[in-house]
Amino acid sequence: MTMPRQPSEDRQLSPALMSLSLLQVLAVLWRRKAIVVVCLMLALSAAIVTNGVITPRYTATASVIVEPRQQKVIEIESVISNLPVSLEMMQSEVQVIKSSTVARRVVDGLGLATLVEFNPALQPAEESLAGEVKSMVKGLFAPVIAWLRDEPAERSGIALAQMPRGWDLPEEEARRNWGETRIVGRFLTNLDVAIQGSSRVIAVSYTTSDPLLSQQVANAVAEEYLQDQVRLKTEALVGANTFLGGRIEELRAQVEVTERAVEEFRKTTPIISENDSELLAEQIFAMDRKQIEAGLELDTINERLLRLRAAMEARGDTAAFDGVASMVIDELRLEEMRLRQEESELLSTLLPKHPKVVSLRSQLDKRRQQMLEEAGRLLANQRNEKQIAQRRLASIRTSMSELQKDATALNGAQIQIRALQREAEATREVFESFLARYKETSQFDDELAQSRILSLASIPTVPSFPKTRLNYAIALVLGCGIGGIIILLLELSVPGFRDPDELRKATGLPVLAVIPRVASRKVVGAGLSRFLAEEPNSSFAEAHKGIYAALRVDRRTLDLGSVLLVTSSVPNEGKSIFSRSLCGALAAGGLKVLRIDCDLRASDEEPRLGVSDYILADYSLDQVVQTEKDSTLSVIAPGTRVNDPLTVLRAPKLAKFIEAASRQYDLVCLDAPPVLAVSDAATLAELADQTLIVVRWKRTPRRFVLATLQHLHRTRAHLSGVVMTQAKLTPNAKSNPYMVGYADRRFQKYY
Repeated sequence: MTMPRQPSEDRQLSPALMSLSLLQVLAVLWRRKAIVVVCLMLALSAAIVTNGVITPRYTATASVIVEPRQQKVIEIESVISNLPVSLEMMQSEVQVIKSSTVARRVVDGLGLATLVEFNPALQPAEESLAGEVKSMVKGLFAPVIAWLRDEPAERSGIALAQMPRGWDLPEEEARRNWGETRIVGRFLTNLDVAIQGSSRVIAVSYTTSDPLLSQQVANAVAEEYLQDQVRLKTEALVGANTFLGGRIEELRAQVEVTERAVEEFRKTTPIISENDSELLAEQIFAMDRKQIEAGLELDTINERLLRLRAAMEARGDTAAFDGVASMVIDELRLEEMRLRQEESELLSTLLPKHPKVVSLRSQLDKRRQQMLEEAGRLLANQRNEKQIAQRRLASIRTSMSELQKDATALNGAQIQIRALQREAEATREVFESFLARYKETSQFDDELAQSRILSLASIPTVPSFPKTRLNYAIALVLGCGIGGIIILLLELSVPGFRDPDELRKATGLPVLAVIPRVASRKVVGAGLSRFLAEEPNSSFAEAHKGIYAALRVDRRTLDLGSVLLVTSSVPNEGKSIFSRSLCGALAAGGLKVLRIDCDLRASDEEPRLGVSDYILADYSLDQVVQTEKDSTLSVIAPGTRVNDPLTVLRAPKLAKFIEAASRQYDLVCLDAPPVLAVSDAATLAELADQTLIVVRWKRTPRRFVLATLQHLHRTRAHLSGVVMTQAKLTPNAKSNPYMVGYADRRFQKYY
């Protein structure tokens, strides 16, 4: 037993248009071109009506350039500086042009409040269906809105504006302000101000229904913008002059007060000149040197006295000789030394009490006493010198202190007078600066704005709205787009397969043939035999012959028998017509063919003896098999209706008969019921060598075909392929290799 054919790995259920190529998509669009044409005509008609109904509006544009450089006769920028040219500044200037202040001046200057286009109050009241509906809706929702706002429902905008408040206006003025606000709002609605790219040019555009009015308003807005800049400078200059004039008088009085204070201070202070301070500084310097010298002298005397006292405390009064420098003491020392020498000589020969020794010692004592007296006198002189040095140093310090006091007083006076002088000079400088600025601003009369009009608006000759060409282009695109969407939806709504390639990819089975659609009268009843006989080489017949050729290749390759099961997923797919056509076309070609109608439940064959009678009622084959005249085609009808067709289909007698028939006939075709309807086809698949599934073009749902494959795979049926029936041959078929032979006129000579 051969293994059943398995579906290929690329089997998938593609969405509607996913498997279509570009040429096929274009072919679909061409086939349904009527839809595109209708949508296109409707869209163009709507565009024509729209362009004809809408009131044309004209846009005039004036250009203003912001100048970064200005002529500087005087430094007027110190009063009001020019704006730096930057993106933020340009955007700010755009907002200035679009401000309500500029708009109100233009409206007043051109008298636009008298035009209906700007003043809705001048428009006559016309009752319309839209207005009535709008009023009715407002009336219905007025209580809800009033409840949400916690206000009475009957109050309107004017009524709310007229409610008494502390800052309330009279009724007439309130109504006038309300109307002006609405007029300015309408004016600004049609004003468009934009920066031209990254330049310093601002385009001022205005749109109205009158081209002349559009030009006038655009130019008026540009000129008003320049006048606004001039007005701003003028107001700034007037304010600056007023401020400077008042400030100058104040500064003049302050200058007089400060200068008077300097003079009065000079009168009350005796010496405060620069020479005085220099002389005093020299005196202080000289006195400081004297103080240093006196201090050094005193330190020297103190040091000498300290050494002398330390020596006397250590060695006695004789130590005073070391600290005293005197010629008298030096002579007495020499005399003492001579006497001592004599004493030593005498003592070497005489006794200590010898009169000469005693007399010599008396002279030594006398000389020592003289030296002590001289040292005391000199020490007293040292003390006197110390006292003199101390008194001198004290006197110098006293003089130094007085000089420092004088210097401090002089410095304070100089600091005070300098402060007064600086204050006077600063006040005078401010006064002179304000005076110079006042003279400049009072003489300045510049009416040049920082911006200038680059080009005035011209009268537009072509309406800016509606844009006729753009509307037609939009209508063209919209019509084609809507038509394409409709075609897409129609194609997506197709439940079945459009072409054999899509069917092959979804099932994984080869598509043996695509049976073209023919008139129903040619394939119903006796018309089928007559059609095959009259046109044996038609594309319809050749398609069936090609199926048999493909089945023979499969049969030889896998060594299969000649029993073929023909089934479908659901009824009304042309399965029975296909089996009759296949058998008839093959019989016309000289093959022995047996067709057994196994649909025991709902066959459209004429009631006669058939399979059920042969199996259950023991009728002979001669009574059951019907052979057509002058043909090799034999047919067995379903026979008498039975309650359980499976008792017939599962009977061993039927299996033996089919096996015997396969040896006598070139093809035994079993016409089985739909797979998804009943289980008869699954039972018959066990008796067949090959199974062929019939799929109707565009009608058989994809999910049904896949479900049929699953059922047959469970029975291990050998699926030889699928056949697409009732295909409509359109120009699109020329691009399909399965259908090109039937659709291309160049192949017609073969049929």
